Order: sequence, then structure tokens, then C-alpha cells
Amino acid sequence: MIHRCLLACLFTHLAAVAQAATPADYAEVYPIETSGNSAAWQLDLDGSVYAVSGGRNLRDLAVFNADGHAVPMIIQPFKYPDVSVEQRSAVPVLPLPKRKADSADSDFHLLVERDAEGRLRRLETQVSGNPAANPETNQWLIDLGEFESGIDELALDWDTPKTGVIARFEVAGSNDLQSWNVLDADATLVVLEQDGARIERRVIALSPTRTRYLRLRRSDDGAPLLGLRAVASHVRFVSRVPPAPWIEVDAVESIGDMQASATRHLYLLRYPVPASALWIGLSNDNAIAQLEIATASDVADAPMRWIHRSRLVAFRLLQNDDVIESEAISLDPVTRVSAVRIDSVTPLATHPHLLVGYRPPRLVFLAEGKGPFLLAVGSATAQTPDYPIEAALVTLRAKLGQQWQPPLAQLGEVRESAGEKAYLTPKPPIEWKHWLLWAVLIGAALVVGGIALSLLRDPDKRGAEDRQQPPEE
Repeated sequence: MIHRCLLACLFTHLAAVAQAATPADYAEVYPIETSGNSAAWQLDLDGSVYAVSGGRNLRDLAVFNADGHAVPMIIQPFKYPDVSVEQRSAVPVLPLPKRKADSADSDFHLLVERDAEGRLRRLETQVSGNPAANPETNQWLIDLGEFESGIDELALDWDTPKTGVIARFEVAGSNDLQSWNVLDADATLVVLEQDGARIERRVIALSPTRTRYLRLRRSDDGAPLLGLRAVASHVRFVSRVPPAPWIEVDAVESIGDMQASATRHLYLLRYPVPASALWIGLSNDNAIAQLEIATASDVADAPMRWIHRSRLVAFRLLQNDDVIESEAISLDPVTRVSAVRIDSVTPLATHPHLLVGYRPPRLVFLAEGKGPFLLAVGSATAQTPDYPIEAALVTLRAKLGQQWQPPLAQLGEVRESAGEKAYLTPKPPIEWKHWLLWAVLIGAALVVGGIALSLLRDPDKRGAEDRQQPPEE
């Protein structure tokens, strides 16, 4: 009987531990709106999610599929992909006197005139040595002054001949028109047409290099290229970071044991956010103040841990109805901020205005099972496990491209689930095995004690039983 009770209690305890969380265990739930099919999705976590979440680092979030099963998910700072920006422009092409291919002793000297922006305006050449008698040129000088980061490609075009061109060039670069480095010793351009088929290659690809001038020297004996023109291009990648959303934070009289004053201003956020910027505005016109900024990540810590973040001079100036104010300051590194403290060197009549900018992280989840999916937020007991999602994303990018990102899903209208009950800390479970073991030990002790008492109360009966036993042979 005792063994049956022990097993029953043990199975009951294990069943309670193994019971998985459901959307009903969270305070609120958000429908996740997706369009199309994808192996993974991502969500922007806005301020409403922070307001509902009661756990640090958003660990009380979960995504459930239509069957009510939790799916793998991870919360990470969103890395905005770089965006390619192409600069393409026609560049000045100046012909140089033709030099024979086998002439090693001829050279040219340049007289350069530039405009106010540094671009070539006029070029005069003085040729020494043995210049070619043919007035047609086989050398050109190209000005890349407007391409500060260099170029990747140079596209050439010309008036004549229209076809039948196989032209080979040596491309050299210089920053001072004196020292030249060969960038491509044999760049070949082709324009051929026969029986309606056309082959055309007019672009010279160059390794990205910062050079102010290019010199093209044609090395073949083909027909002269008249009216040569050039278009240079350069592709650069820039980070596409959208403006941070701003939260207006009201001043409070105290935070914990710290009191506000004329030189100390305290601000408490409604929910902690990963703050990346602060903007502080003075209330009075033509005012200036030297300020020191500190932030705290958790106001529940005792004592609070304030971290110095910045020192600045804030101002608000009024000039001809134009208001000129100090700019926002960046916070590096980005950390979760629950409270802000502004200390001013001189007393301020009113609290400064405070805006906190933050970059919402993104939740990435795998579309395991059937949709629609549901985001559950807010729980005193639930904690998101560490799913190895990065391995799955690496596999997807290997197939779909390194720039691939999971499609962006949207959060629907929030609705209440468990409500405030989800934040209540449950009573600690009864340790059945502990108490059951004590019960067994106490019961066994009582049984042994009862037997001992029975023997002590009737010693004569015990002795008579011993005398009735036959002696041993």
C-alpha cells in the first residue's frame, strides 16, 4: 500500500513538471499576421510588448502554432542589411598625343588648368622624343575627381566605327599625373556584328581603388576610336538604419530612496527599452545648462546601479521666431534603460523634457506546425528556452543568399488571456517525496516500538514459550 501511494505521488509530481505552458498561462496574446509561406518569420517588438512583458530581456515570450504548441524562437538585435548605392556619372575624357607603340623615348608633359571644384578644365601637352606622325590619338586622360572613393567600372563609348572593333587598352592610375600604376595591362573591348548576331563588351572592370586620374593607352593597331566618351561607376554599401522611435518620459519626484531636486531630475520609463539615444530639451527660451546623464537598467535593485552615460551642454535659443535646440545624444553601448537621471551644474526652474529613442529588437521564429501563429507575452513562471535557431538561419541563407532575411510578419490586436493572474507567483509545490519518506520512517518506527512494548508488557508469556521449546540435540 505504501509503495502504491509513493508511486502515485511521484507520477503526479512528474506530470506537473512535464506539463508545457499554453497561451492560457500568459497575460496577453497577439495574433501574428503572415502572408505567404516561409520557413521562418520575424517580428518587430514594439513598446506594447515591453509594457506587457514582466521578465528581464523579454524571456517571458512564446510563439504558439494553431495546435497550441510552442515553436522555436529567438530574440536578437535586428541587423539592418546594408544597402547598395551606385554612383554613376560621365567623366571628362581628354585625348593625348599619339605615341608609337615601339617608341620608348617619347614622353609628354602636361599643363593642367582646373576649375574651382578641382576638375580638369583645360589640358595642354608638350611632346618630346619621337611622337607619332598620325594625328589620331591612342591615349586618353580621364578625370575621376568626383569619385572620392574610386570606381569599380569604366564604360566606354565612341562615335565611329560602329562595329568591327576589337580594342585593347592598358589602364594606369595616378593621383599627381607624374607617378602611374598599371591597373589593367590588357583590357579588351569588343563590338562585333555578323548575320544579325551582335557581341558587345564596352566595360572595363577595375578593382576598387582610389585614384584621381586614369590613363588609357591603346595597344592594338585597329581603326581609331573617334569621339571616345566614358562613364564611371562605383557601388558602395551603406547601413540602412531607420530613425529610432521616441518615447516621451515624464519626470518623477523620487525613484527608490533618491529624491528629485532643482539640480537632480529623475525620469521613470513605463517599461524598460534598449535605449540608443536621448534627447533633452530645456523648457525656457535662451537657456543653457551643463548636464550629466546617467541611466539605470533595473529600478528594483537595492541599491540602484546608476551608469554614467554622457556629459553635454543643452541649450534652447530663440532667434527671430526660430528655435535652436541641442541635438540628441547617442548611447553606446545600447542597454535596457528603466530610469534616467539628469544632474545639472546650476539649478533649473523646471524639469527638462526627455525623449528616449530605442531600436526594437526582432523576434525570429520557425513556422513549425500549422498557422495561424500566436505571440504570448507576460508570465511570472514561463521562460523562453534557448533554441538553436541560428543554425537553421545559416542553412536557409546558404540556399537563398547571404542577404536573405525572414519575411516580416505583423502583430494583430492584442487580447487578454490570463490577465493579472499570469504575474502571480505560484505557491511552492509540496515536496511529496520528502514528506512521504518521513511518513514511512515514522510508521516503521511506530511498528518497531509497538512490538517492543508488547514484549515488555508480557515477559512471562515470552519465557513460557521459550520453556516449551524442546532442547536441541
